[in-house]
Parts: sequence; structure tokens; C-alpha cells
Amino acid sequence: MRNPPRDDDRAHVTTRVDYQTPAVSGSTRQDRSAWALAASVANDGLWYLDVPEGRIRLSPRALELLGYAGDDSTPSVADLAAHVDASHVRPLRDAMRQLRRGDRTRFELELRMLSRGGERRWMMIRGRARRSGHEGLVIAGSLADIDRRKRAELTLREELRRDPLTGLPNRAALAEWLMARIARASNAALPRFAVLYVDLDRFKIINDSLGHAAGDALLIETSRRLSTALGPNDLLARVGGDEFVALVDAVGAEGDAQRIAASMQDTMRSGVAVAGREVFTSLSVGVRVSGSWSMKPSDLLRDADVAMYHAKRHGGARTMMFDQTLFEEMATRFRVQSELHRALQHEELRLAYQPIFDGTNARLCGFEALARWNHPTRGRLCAGDFVSDANASGLIVQIGRWVLGEACRQLADWNREYPQATPLTVAVNLCDRELIDPDFVASVEQALAVSGLPPSRLVLEMTEGVMMTHMETAVPALRRLRALGVQIQLDDFGRGYSSLSALRRMPLTAIKIDKTFIAGIVGDEECRAIVGTIAAFARALGLDVVAEGVETSEQAALLTEMGGFRYVQGHFFGKPSVAGDAEELIAE
Repeated sequence: MRNPPRDDDRAHVTTRVDYQTPAVSGSTRQDRSAWALAASVANDGLWYLDVPEGRIRLSPRALELLGYAGDDSTPSVADLAAHVDASHVRPLRDAMRQLRRGDRTRFELELRMLSRGGERRWMMIRGRARRSGHEGLVIAGSLADIDRRKRAELTLREELRRDPLTGLPNRAALAEWLMARIARASNAALPRFAVLYVDLDRFKIINDSLGHAAGDALLIETSRRLSTALGPNDLLARVGGDEFVALVDAVGAEGDAQRIAASMQDTMRSGVAVAGREVFTSLSVGVRVSGSWSMKPSDLLRDADVAMYHAKRHGGARTMMFDQTLFEEMATRFRVQSELHRALQHEELRLAYQPIFDGTNARLCGFEALARWNHPTRGRLCAGDFVSDANASGLIVQIGRWVLGEACRQLADWNREYPQATPLTVAVNLCDRELIDPDFVASVEQALAVSGLPPSRLVLEMTEGVMMTHMETAVPALRRLRALGVQIQLDDFGRGYSSLSALRRMPLTAIKIDKTFIAGIVGDEECRAIVGTIAAFARALGLDVVAEGVETSEQAALLTEMGGFRYVQGHFFGKPSVAGDAEELIAE
């Protein structure tokens, strides 16, 4: 028996092609005919390798699949190997060698093959080996056309790697690209790459105000504009919501990444037409440039995300480069947020009450409730020390509801205990997350109902910035509360956020002049003129005026001389104090 030819000898083997239904032990002519019929129903081609002769024998269906139907030519093993896609030749060759050596008894491979007519199709080839003393080594198998199924799988796989809205690669595709680029990073000759984490500023406001269809249109246009700022070898992916990640393949230094980020910022300078309106937005971008150390995709994305978060926290519309101090600061914020969860569970929060006096007769008329945190290790913290962390974590809504409920309960108790005193009000500050919370109005109604406090005794305060940012959502909710009798007050007035037309839409009862103007009225005629103008403007609109931040007797005297200030508050009149001290003031 001759040894089978080596791979490099196959091109020289003279072959012939014939097909016979393989014999079945004990079979009759009728049995063999039945087996042939069954094989035709399966629609698979059959083959077997004549190992001693080095020839491959093909069924008519196999010949048809390879484009040899109706042809008298006789393809050799080498001819057939040439039909296999170059990337699949080695797996097929290895499988056949393993069958010959006895390392395995069967194989199954999916191959891309080029038919004799030039059509490239996916095929499934199966092979099995059998050894016996009588026949020696026998290798046979089947060939099936799986092109339709395989293309459907590849299409589905590609769809699963695409964001259905923008058509951009999604997070899964991003991870694949990043893994491949990190694997190449060990080559010192290649330039570094950068990860740019991009967040669309004010997207939630636009989405909530104009609807999801408008939000989708904005995201599609944003993806188109961002793509124009990138090179052909870069990748832009949408990783969720209004967040995108750009992978810039070649950056020589951080300055290169910053210039690309600036180009992305520039693409959003002009307005975007959505829902029949022109809206303006900007980008917060965090940049992480690769280094020479060992990197993981999750670490690079995390660092770029941290930088983006800090860009957003500092007002948005800016780019920030990652450095370790940002990560340490983020870790501190996460720790504070975890401690805030504990503070709510263990009742570590308290309220301080700053008195508010009637500017015309100096009588006590209410308090502003201010949150304080009795931290177990850091001591007593003012709201400014933890509100931003609470807002970032979403806990601000839960904290705000607690403040509202506690303030209403406490004031209702005082009004019942001291009926001879002037009915007092309590002012509670609102942040943007509270104002746009769908349950905001219901939470106010519940706090009033549980405490028994008359709605007219509650004052809700929000800054100009918060009110103007969430005008479409806030105004309807505040009108409902104003109809109940709740007072609505605009805080920090004068910073330039509000327009006159916007003020007319707001259901306000009072405006609170920003403390920076009050601080300057002594010795600064321009500042004094601004305060007087604001007071006159408010009175013309039928609004009360509150002067906050009164720190000195000179400021208090000048405000009295100017007149027109319904309410005054500040350290000159009284600092925020615990409930017990506030109660003593009421008793006096």
C-alpha cells in the first residue's frame, strides 16, 4: 500500500472523479438505492478521500456545490483546496492531518469557499475517519451549503454591534476595538491612542421638554456632527443615553487629543433643528490618553468617564484631561455618597432654622429650613458640604422629601404651641432634581397633609438658574401648588438668568435679592442702585421682596432707609440654629 501523498505533492496527483453510494454492510441493491435517495433529500454533497490513491471522490451534489456540475473536468485535491478562502485553508488542513494521524476521528468546519463560477459562499464540511485491518484508513464526509444561514447570522451579529438609533458601533463593538488596539499598544513604534468620553449637555431638559422624538433627532444629528471631527481610522460609538465614546487611533501627545476634543466642541456651536425648534447644546468631554503601562478597556473607559464627569460638574461645555487626582476626588465623592445613604438610615440629618423678619416692623415672621449633617467623624456639616454629592447620586430627592416633611411638621407644631404668635412660614429650598421629579407635587401635598400645616405657611424657594433651566417642567407643577396656596419664591435673583417675559410666566409670590448685591450696598452706589431697581421692579409685578445676607447694622439701616423690603434675613438678624433655639426665639 502506498503512503498518502504529502501536501506539496498534491498538485501532481492524477485524479479522477466518480461517485458510488458507499456500501452498507449486508445491503442489497435496493438498500443502496434507498440510501442514495436519502442522501439526495438531505441536499448535502458527499465525498470521500481515497487515501492510498490520493484521490478525492465527489457526489454529483458536491460537484454541483463547487460549480463542476455538467463538467467533465476532474478537480484534484489541490484544485479543491484552492476554492477554500485563504483564512480557512489552515484549519481544514490541520483537521485532515489530525484524522490521518488518528488524533481525532471527526471534524466539522464552516468555510468560505469560492465556486468555480466565482461565487463566494459559506459551506459546512464534515469529515470522519475509520481505520480497519481490511480497508485501512477511510476518510469520508459531507458538504452543505449554509450560505443563507451564515449570512443571516453575520447580519444579526453586526446588528447586535450597532446602535439602532444612530447606526454607530455600540458598547460591545467599542470593547472589541479597544481590546485590539491595546493588543497593538506593545509595539513601541505605534503612536498612542486616546479615549474621549462625550456627554451631551442639557439633553435631559430637551428630551423632557420637547419629547423623545426630538431627543432622538438631536442624538442622530449629534452623532453625524461628531463623526466629522474624526479621522478615517478613528471610531465613534454610542454607549448609552446621550453618551458617546470616540477612540482616536493616533495621538502623539495630549495636545493632539485636546485639539480633537475642541473640534468636536466646535461641531455643536450652531443650533440643531428638532421638533420645529432650534435648540442649542454643548459637550462635556473627558480625555484619557493611553500610556506605556498595562491597560484594560474598562480602566481606560472609567478614567475618561471620570474626566467627563468633572467637566460636567464644572459647568459643562468643556474638556478635561484625566489625572490621578480626579480619580481620587471621585473616590472621595463615592465614599461621601455611601455615607449619605447611611445618614438617611441612621437619622444623622437635622434641620437648622434661620429667622426671617418683617422688614417693616421687625417682627419674626418665619424661618428658612437648612439641612445639616451630623457626620460621625467630620462633625456638623452645612448643606454646601454634601448637596452636590447628594445631587450627583440622586439621593437629593429623598433628602429633599425628608427636609420638606420635617420642616412642615416642625412649623405646624410651633404654630399650634404658640397660637398667640404671628402665624409663621417656613421656606424650603428646592434643587433641579426635585423640581422635575414626577412625584414632586404629590410629595408636597403629602407633607402638608401629614403635618397639618396650612399651604399658605409653606414657602418653596428655587434659584433663577434652576427655574430657567426647567421652565417647561417647573411652571405647570408650581402653578398647581400655587393654586393650593403654597408660596413660591425665586432665590438669588439678579444673577442675570431670568428674562422679563420668563418672570411673567412664573407663579411667584416673592423674589429674593442675591446676597452679593446686599453685601455691596454700603459704599457702592451702583450696587445700591441695582438693589433699589430690583425692589421697585418686584413691587411693580406685585411681588414681595426679600433681602438676604444682611450681615451688618449698616446694611440693615440702609435697607430700612431705602424701604420696600417685605422681608429681611441674615446673620445680623439671626444665624441658623437648632430647633430648640428657634423655639426660644418664637417664645420671646
